[in-house]
Amino acid sequence: MATFKAYFKKEILESKTHYKYIILAVSFLFFAISDPIMVKLLPEILKSQLAKGSADISTLLPPITQLTGMQNYIKDLFQIVTLVIIFTTCGSLSDEITTGKLIFPYSKGSLPTGIVLAKLINYTLALSIFTFLGFSVNYYYSGLLLKGNPVAFSSVLSSATLLSIYYFFIITLVLFCSSIIQKGVITGIIVLVVNYFSVAITGIKSISKFIPYNLVDGATQFKHINLTTTITSVIILSIILILLTIRRMNKVNVV
Repeated sequence: MATFKAYFKKEILESKTHYKYIILAVSFLFFAISDPIMVKLLPEILKSQLAKGSADISTLLPPITQLTGMQNYIKDLFQIVTLVIIFTTCGSLSDEITTGKLIFPYSKGSLPTGIVLAKLINYTLALSIFTFLGFSVNYYYSGLLLKGNPVAFSSVLSSATLLSIYYFFIITLVLFCSSIIQKGVITGIIVLVVNYFSVAITGIKSISKFIPYNLVDGATQFKHINLTTTITSVIILSIILILLTIRRMNKVNVV
């Protein structure tokens, strides 16, 4: 517990001094505000690019509604913000190992379990807060700028919860890879490949309900969907990754 408390305070301090919280918050809020605006302006932008006499642009686009704006936000969260998250956190453990930062705490009896859990909880809490904040802001601006097909705020909270669980898995995967790979950039690339590869295999019906990306897909629906199997499998997989990370950190030679 002492190791956890010390490292948790250290993680908060380093995240502030390295502007990680600011980077993550800006990423979530930028798209939360800009997506409704872009969706609102998209028909006019496309119309200005077409020659006079062309077909009505409205027939080429899906209905522009609050639901459209929020679904577009989730797409940007997955495609772009997830990338920011991965490369912001990819050196979490590898930097500690390669720079010798673990020599002193290990020599004083600090436990790897506390170190891993401190990093995990720090990033998970931060991402959960920014996810719910981003969804709330996007919900407000989408409702303000886009009319029709309104989304219930309870559905917004449900979708934000699903995405928070997905990001929890991403952080456990980042920590695991970071514990065995010395280069943070390589860790980021590997996690990114796994992240996008999961999209491809969701098309396989026999395993789709076990794939973490199913949470992202479910979040875009903004309605109740039974994802108990997916949530359970993601949590179990995340726990396995955490245990493997702790095991790896117990074997790290810091001398």
